[in-house]
Amino acid sequence: MRRSSRVRTALVALTIMGMGLFAIGLLSGLLYEQAGRARDRKLFPQVGRSVDIGGRTLNISCTGVGQPAIILSRGVPWSLDNPRTFWESGLPRPGYSWISVQRALAKTTTTCWYDRPGSGWSDLGPYPRDSASQARDLHALLQAAGVPAPYVLVAESSAALDARVFTGFYPAEVAGIVMVNGVHPELLTKGHPGGARIERLPAFVGHSQDAVAQAFNRVGLYRLSLPSTGSAPDPLPQGMTAAEWNTVWHLTRSSKARSALLQEIGAWPQSTAEAKAAGNLADRPLRVLSPKNASPDLQADLAALSTRGKLVMVDAAGSDLIYTAPDTIVDAARAVLADAARSKL
Repeated sequence: MRRSSRVRTALVALTIMGMGLFAIGLLSGLLYEQAGRARDRKLFPQVGRSVDIGGRTLNISCTGVGQPAIILSRGVPWSLDNPRTFWESGLPRPGYSWISVQRALAKTTTTCWYDRPGSGWSDLGPYPRDSASQARDLHALLQAAGVPAPYVLVAESSAALDARVFTGFYPAEVAGIVMVNGVHPELLTKGHPGGARIERLPAFVGHSQDAVAQAFNRVGLYRLSLPSTGSAPDPLPQGMTAAEWNTVWHLTRSSKARSALLQEIGAWPQSTAEAKAAGNLADRPLRVLSPKNASPDLQADLAALSTRGKLVMVDAAGSDLIYTAPDTIVDAARAVLADAARSKL
């Protein structure tokens, strides 16, 4: 009996010690993350303004005058061929990465970029982070920021799914669309061996992944895993200054952006289903910009969503057309604006 009592006492002591160490580690992580965020705010002060959409804020920046307003949306490229590269560079880029495109288009009409939930200077969003949630968030942001419809949506990568859902929700508010290397709902199933398995994942997997992403972001675990920051790599994107590129680079690699990435991956099956259910784009002006190394059949299928859709194959190095072919994006947006104006005559 005496030995059994000693064993129980030792187990209780070890449990208390373990809980104490866990609490110390948790508190240290929270403090570490808060200190890191304070340092980030000092090094990379906010560009744009925070707008409350109901208990959380999204960041938006608008310049220029005129209607329809152009809304620039960045998404996540769907590529799982190299998970390490995807984790390091496939995050939701900040809206600020549209800066050179915005400068050019603001000479023509009101042009806004915004940070999706979790990217740039925007708060993380709640579960789920599917296209329906993204579309509702954008609508709430534009209403609260006082940016009146109609809009020309310029949507990159996975934001193309959100643009389709947004159009289905608010058809009277969308004058035209530009898809920049837009994600097709069947990209994973047709373009990747594991795509079908991802589509069949049960909902609780995405919910659990979202909870882990939120928790890791709060306690600094993502920040601990980040490599030393250093300077943004070469080459400098077309139309950007070195300071702008450095800010974009650091925001892209933030711990919050990694949390947003996991949230969005968990919602991929819902987003693809929602984009399919949204239907076609009727006769809205549509330009689909695609690098020549993309899947031409899927990109052509996106262009066929509208009776006035056109596919433009872009001869540019790399698939990130915002950085390698910003002038092509500007031309496409202006063409859609002109088509939308003609349709009113």
